[in-house]
Amino acid sequence: MKAVHVSTLCAAATLIISSVAQAQDAPAQPMLTDAYYDRARAAEQQPASLLTVDEATFKAAYEKAGRPKLVMLVGEPFSGMVSEWHMQRRVSVNAQATGTEGTFVPESQSVQVGVEQRGYAPSKRSGMLTNEQWDEYQRGYQSMLMRYGVRLVNRAVAMRLLDSEIRAETNRNPQDDNQRLEMDMLRKHTSLILEVMPYSEDKLNYEPIGYHITMTSLKDATLLADERVPIPQGALEYRARAGGYNLERPRQVAGVSAQSGGYQVLEETHEVWAEQGALAAQATLQMLYDRYL
Repeated sequence: MKAVHVSTLCAAATLIISSVAQAQDAPAQPMLTDAYYDRARAAEQQPASLLTVDEATFKAAYEKAGRPKLVMLVGEPFSGMVSEWHMQRRVSVNAQATGTEGTFVPESQSVQVGVEQRGYAPSKRSGMLTNEQWDEYQRGYQSMLMRYGVRLVNRAVAMRLLDSEIRAETNRNPQDDNQRLEMDMLRKHTSLILEVMPYSEDKLNYEPIGYHITMTSLKDATLLADERVPIPQGALEYRARAGGYNLERPRQVAGVSAQSGGYQVLEETHEVWAEQGALAAQATLQMLYDRYL
């Protein structure tokens, strides 16, 4: 009887322990993996480079080519590259005289020779970007090119230097033909012309913009590159507005400010134009390496 009683107690204890264990929560399972669109968004947000050649290799090839200088036209075509200077030359002689025939005595005389006027032409840049956005774009573009050692020509300064040089050495007024002056400047100071023009790019959920890059040799007028490079800006998302949902850039909240009617959400201004310029410059550097160096 004692043995039976002890075994019964052991079985009961085992049953109680088993019941308690079953009553406990199951161990935590691994969380579900990210959804497909989350992984795709994370991949798109990773910094991408359009340049495959490394900096040292590019600089070595550029040095071997004689470090050619470049003129860069950002947002404006070469056809619009005409100086804002213009000159009007007028020669006129006006005289009045009195007296009899053979004894004329001039009373007054005025002579006007070489009247020169300078005017300013408005920017011919594409209207897809504002002037401020173009300035940011060009800053990012130039910074990337100079980082790789590319020698850029400041067109306005080069024009004025050549104008001053011609005036000092000859009696010619360079502004009587500003297109000729500009071509003289290009032949003297540069080997290549780069044109970067925007175009409309159709891409779902992205701001539609891309850049058309052409590269022309001034030695023999050869077209070295003519490519379109899609460089979409930040992804867009739907945001609720009074009239419905609009596809806009994601919000970048910097904080809130207390106002008389409540709180106002403060957002950071997301300017991507310098980044866009740097990416276009990467594509340009790769073109230079592949087509010219």
